Amino acid sequence: MKREEAKAIFTPASIDVLDIEPLIDGYGFPLEDSRFFLSAPRLCWWFVKTNRGWIKLGWRNRVIHIEWKDTDIRKIVTEDNVTKNTTCVHAWIIEKAIEYLRSLFSD
Repeated sequence: MKREEAKAIFTPASIDVLDIEPLIDGYGFPLEDSRFFLSAPRLCWWFVKTNRGWIKLGWRNRVIHIEWKDTDIRKIVTEDNVTKNTTCVHAWIIEKAIEYLRSLFSD
């Protein structure tokens, strides 16, 4: 996922991105060769700083993993039949990722 794509998920959810830091595949592949990282942008994950804390975002196989354990929020964001708990959710499509982020930040 490219930086612009990650930020674009937060914009329609009305969440301000205060900072964004790259992670090389946040799902555990030890990608030590930065040339591989640059040639495989889908493997790039992001730490996105919001006014509630940091959110980890990236593709995990066929889903977008959204994790907010570094925020003050603890809640289930959807009733959809997806992997979820009080600090993460998997979205099958970009539109669902936006929906889940909106739900996450709604009080």
